[in-house]
This record gives sequence, structure tokens and C-alpha cells, in this order.
Amino acid sequence: MMAAINAKSTATGGTAMTALILFVLALAPSPGLSQSVDTEAPVIVLEELAQGAADRSQVFTAQVTDDGTLQDVLLYYRREGQLPFTPYPMQATGSNNAYSVSVPTDETDLRSIEYYVQARDSSGNRTVSGFAFDPYRRTLDSGQNTLDQASANAGVGTQTSATDSPLLQRRWVQITLGVLAVGVIAAVAGDDGTETRIVPLTFNVQ
Repeated sequence: MMAAINAKSTATGGTAMTALILFVLALAPSPGLSQSVDTEAPVIVLEELAQGAADRSQVFTAQVTDDGTLQDVLLYYRREGQLPFTPYPMQATGSNNAYSVSVPTDETDLRSIEYYVQARDSSGNRTVSGFAFDPYRRTLDSGQNTLDQASANAGVGTQTSATDSPLLQRRWVQITLGVLAVGVIAAVAGDDGTETRIVPLTFNVQ
């Protein structure tokens, strides 16, 4: 009778121990599962331009890398004075992990562009370069107005140099003085009654 009880107790204890071991193994993470969890966020290197011409499309470029798969790269953009940012998807250019997007502008609208860039991977990790409360800024100027102003300045400079040149450096004054000098020499030689030899004069006209 005692032998039967001891055998039953031993069997019950072994079953309980087996159940405990199985329970602990179920709670322990699988090595393969722990290695597949992605906790690394993407890395953004933004190509920042401080100024652009308003009559051209504004191109925004960033180099984005990740140890996994990128879900999306977005440019959040607004004009100075606006409240909401508008997301623009940035497309991969196929080289050096570069992403870019082109935003049209108008030369009549010289408001600055405020923006920041966000990248997310397939695991939900997110990185932001710039912030909504402290965005990057690109100022705009009118390329056509700048060109017109440069042409106007060049024309004024040419006109000023022609009118403000010293009297003796003007071409018509030098030619007139040369003709008068030759006439005076010829007249003096004729009055002396001596043999006249005309010496050529050279004038450097600038």
C-alpha cells in the first residue's frame, strides 16, 4: 500500500515539474523573434538651401538611410504666415539613398518657405529633421527682377563713364587738337620763308 502511494506521488511530482518547465519556456522570448524586432529609426541628412529664385520650382533633397525598409519620406511644407503644414511625398531618386520633391513657386509670391522632413520605416520608427515649431526656412527672391536690376546698373555705369571722362580724354577733343596743331605748324613754317619739313604727330586716342 505504501509503495503504491509513493509511486503515485512520484508520478504527480514529475508531471508538475514538466508543466512548470513548459510554462517557463513559453514565457521566454525566442532568439529568432528577438532579433527580428527593429528599434533603429531612420537617419536623415538634409540638403539645406537658404535661398532660391521664386520663378523656379523649389527642389528639396534629403539622404535617408535605415537598417530595414522605409515606409515613407515626407516633406512638410508651408509658406510664411500660413498655419498648417502640407505633406508632400518625397520620391527616391535611385542613387545614394536620396529622396527629393519639387514644389512650384511664383515670382509674384516672395514669402519664405518653411519646412521639415519626416522619415518612417516599416516597423513604425520615425525620425524628424526640423520641427513644426522651429522649421527650416528658404527665402525667395525674384530672379527676373534681379536680372533687370543688374542690366540697369550696367547701363548706368557705361553712360556715366562716357559722360564723366576728363575733357582731354574724349575722342573728338583729341582729334580736333591734332588738326589745329598741324595747321599751326604749317602756318609758322610758311611765314619764315625757309624750307619746311613736316614732322608727323602721333595721337593716342583712348
